[in-house]
Amino acid sequence: MMRGTPRTFVGPTVFTLDGAFCVHIADDVRARIGAMPGISGCELDIPARVLLVTAEAPVDRAEVLAVLRTTGCPVRG
Repeated sequence: MMRGTPRTFVGPTVFTLDGAFCVHIADDVRARIGAMPGISGCELDIPARVLLVTAEAPVDRAEVLAVLRTTGCPVRG
């Protein structure tokens, strides 16, 4: 996580992804993050390598990053 980035978030937050990943990984990311408590939306733009996560309640950014790591979807920065 970048210095000065809040640990939790509410509302839309963008995660910039790094490297290549397949559609199966993208589907897994959408399903896992979409099922997290507090998450109301999860959109993944594969060509742009951008993940938009929307939270209706505070969500720990580290938990989203952990899901991305376990699915093999690396995050930039």
